[in-house]
Amino acid sequence: MSISEQESTPSGEQQFTKPPAPEKMTDLNFLLGDFRAEWTNFTADPPTKGIASWNTASTFSGHAYEMTQRVPEHDLTGRFVVQWVESDSAFSGYYYDDWGNRTLLTAGGWEDGRLAFVGECIGFGKTFLLKERYEIVDENHYVKRGFVKFEENGDWIPADEVHCYRD
Repeated sequence: MSISEQESTPSGEQQFTKPPAPEKMTDLNFLLGDFRAEWTNFTADPPTKGIASWNTASTFSGHAYEMTQRVPEHDLTGRFVVQWVESDSAFSGYYYDDWGNRTLLTAGGWEDGRLAFVGECIGFGKTFLLKERYEIVDENHYVKRGFVKFEENGDWIPADEVHCYRD
């Protein structure tokens, strides 16, 4: 705990105060708001397309962002909660949905115009590595490209591409 998070009172008791939200969270501001998500699933043969809605809001006094993803066509609702973890100098995110899928992802920050979250996914009856790479197209459009790897020494395989347009 840092000194700014605690103070001693005259009686010797520690008093804790909430720290401000990490400035690094502003790196994710492009996600905030309501979006129409046009997706392509490359894992299907042939690839399939559809429409979803994604909404991201700031929560916990700006210490986290929570994205709700709704895919009505498949009766799927998922959530992605992400925070900046100062001690790791990285974003940490957790995805879960009402199909029982879950993923713990981390991202160090922007690199070459991309923000890539990587982690282990347990989903659709399998365990695999997942990479979710975000790129900003403009203030009202971003794209998320997903990749999967089933073996440690395997190749990253394109899984999906989602174009998100601000409503």
